Amino acid sequence: MGSSHARSPSMLGFPRREKPRLRHLFIGLAVSEFSFALLWGSFRYLLIDAITQVLLVGQISLAKSLTSESPQLVVKLLDGSNLNLALTWQRSGLISITIFGLLFLFLMFPLEGPIWLKIAWLELGFIIGLTWSFIRLSIAVLVAYYFGAGAFAVAEFFTGPFTDFFWMVSVWSIGLSTLISAKHKRVS
Repeated sequence: MGSSHARSPSMLGFPRREKPRLRHLFIGLAVSEFSFALLWGSFRYLLIDAITQVLLVGQISLAKSLTSESPQLVVKLLDGSNLNLALTWQRSGLISITIFGLLFLFLMFPLEGPIWLKIAWLELGFIIGLTWSFIRLSIAVLVAYYFGAGAFAVAEFFTGPFTDFFWMVSVWSIGLSTLISAKHKRVS
């Protein structure tokens, strides 16, 4: 009646657990380190130049300082006061893409699937994250211009976590579904 040996999980109908792709993880770490090295030194300066161009199109008076430790933007607000905006690592979005990169690496790269697809989604996530940071910071500066420096702090506080959560979860989930889709197409 009973079997003398225990049933294995695959005999019970459970799928077997796949082995983590450690080679993919190490390649992903190397690619992300290269991307961070490119972004770390120059992105804040590119971001401040882009925001300056957006504000100049709107004919908003400003001055930028690139000589300090972190680039700064001084925006002349409608009420006559100045908003001193230091572009820190957190404000520029580099901390957000670092968190995204670490989560993406350790959650996606060990999974089965083509390495090129994982790298493409990682890099696309970096680009989307930095674009969201540009949009978020531009909106916060425009809110400050029309409603004052106090409104800047409120706009930055509420838009920061929301936009970071929105783009991180969206990019990760779409990347995961394309990875699964590619796996099923390869099996079929």
